[in-house]
Amino acid sequence: MNSITSEARPICDLCHSTGELAQSEITDPDGNLSGSWGFQRCTACGVYWLDPAPPPHEIWKAYATYHTHTRKSGNKVARAALSLIHRLIKLCLLPLWVVNGMKREADYLRFMTLADEPVGVLLDVGCGGGRLLNRMQKRGWQVEGIDFDEKACEKVTKRYGIRAHVGDLAQCNLAADSFDVICMSQTIEHLYDPMTTLRECLRILKPGGLLVMTTPNAQSLGAGEFGKFWRGWEAPRHLHLFTVKSLEQLTRQSGFDVTNADTYSAGSAVVYRVSRTNQRGGNLSWLEELGMLIWSYRRELQEYRAQNTHPHTGQNVLIRARKPAH
Repeated sequence: MNSITSEARPICDLCHSTGELAQSEITDPDGNLSGSWGFQRCTACGVYWLDPAPPPHEIWKAYATYHTHTRKSGNKVARAALSLIHRLIKLCLLPLWVVNGMKREADYLRFMTLADEPVGVLLDVGCGGGRLLNRMQKRGWQVEGIDFDEKACEKVTKRYGIRAHVGDLAQCNLAADSFDVICMSQTIEHLYDPMTTLRECLRILKPGGLLVMTTPNAQSLGAGEFGKFWRGWEAPRHLHLFTVKSLEQLTRQSGFDVTNADTYSAGSAVVYRVSRTNQRGGNLSWLEELGMLIWSYRRELQEYRAQNTHPHTGQNVLIRARKPAH
């Protein structure tokens, strides 16, 4: 394991209030970093923050072997077989998904809720490998991306011919009133200063422009079930976590008009599977792995259904907000 320096952060970054311990003894779910971390919950604004946390000059170590920044290794045949099993299980569950509306939710999120929005200029903050940018470009959008990972940005440009800025959004100094839509998919939780980023989004959006965000829900059913093993904590890479209420409040404080604040369950199967695997520990046999896959997809469907009686407990928070027109 590699080591990373962490420092105490006893005060909420966003409102400077004190917090109460929400979860402790969280370890790196990828098993690459030694140590453990905790999350405080702000008693005033409800935001969860990592305490202790790596200082900015150390955080790169947390991404050196991160699964989104490195090539997959291991037996290609085994990976292909596992992928085929995933597809078969989804195919078997498709009738249930259609009846319950889960397929509609998954399709809605595939295009970050933008399928019915008029085509315009889009910026993806935290664009990673550029898959969303590629999808939207094929639908006629003018697209740009931004990511702190220089290699990821180079790949986006080389593979798709899409411009990708390197660095922090506020440091890129993009033109004011220049984008119709800004997407932040699973991004805000990685930021040291979410408020500054949201205010920069407000500045560079056109009047009436749309901001769409998704992020892990700290009050999800999975978070409550798995405790320190919940994958959504993702310490020490996730620096802030939110609930529907706390992210809606922060977005409004940044100057946006929030039009939709909710949670969704599409894609939560993988979080259930990884969380339960972390909880059990050790390697699974292929038969146990198969059982885990089936179980995780069933849990995703159960979570989706539970939203009717327990709203705002889905795996991820979804926020849609607009810059005031005047």
